[in-house]
Amino acid sequence: MSRRTFVGRRGLSPALIKEQQRVADLFFKEGVIPKKINIQDALLPPNIYNAITPPEIMI
Repeated sequence: MSRRTFVGRRGLSPALIKEQQRVADLFFKEGVIPKKINIQDALLPPNIYNAITPPEIMI
């Protein structure tokens, strides 16, 4: 981990999750993906996510 860089990476904020959902909805609407996706269903519980996310990218 000490050799890795997290420049440009960021934690999953509510705004980022909302943007991911917007993109998923657009892809479904345009037929890029065959079924509607709920991004929330793919997320880890916040306590687990916080435990595995490097503090340098948490916002």
